[in-house]
Amino acid sequence: MMYNMLVSNEKSIESQYKSHVYADQTNVTDAIIQSRYELTKQKGSRYVPAAFLTGLLDPVSSREEFLQLFADLEGKLPVMVMSTKGAPKRSKAEMEALRGAKGVSKFVEVEGALLPQEEYPSLVAQELYNFLQETFAKC
Repeated sequence: MMYNMLVSNEKSIESQYKSHVYADQTNVTDAIIQSRYELTKQKGSRYVPAAFLTGLLDPVSSREEFLQLFADLEGKLPVMVMSTKGAPKRSKAEMEALRGAKGVSKFVEVEGALLPQEEYPSLVAQELYNFLQETFAKC
């Protein structure tokens, strides 16, 4: 019942997307809401929000452990972190912790909130393209 009331209905999905998932409310279309609603009806989907909200999907338990994952990549793999200008406060803090962190080759900030790859795909693609061009130019 709680899942259906809080997560698995079009009004709730629309509200979440307009409040913090997308930066620009006008980018939230009926088609996006419908596609996300369809995801909530997939087998096992009712367990995902609880796992997400309790942190059970997180591979680490502290910021230090999180930063160490990137530090371990130093000199092994080029890493670009893409942050967003409109991310919610907690998400933004996690992204900002990677600015200048060991193992991070490039840090960029783009328009958007939590899903810039959906909301601004051309912008995200251009940043990725630039990073790959810069990275392979050094090879």
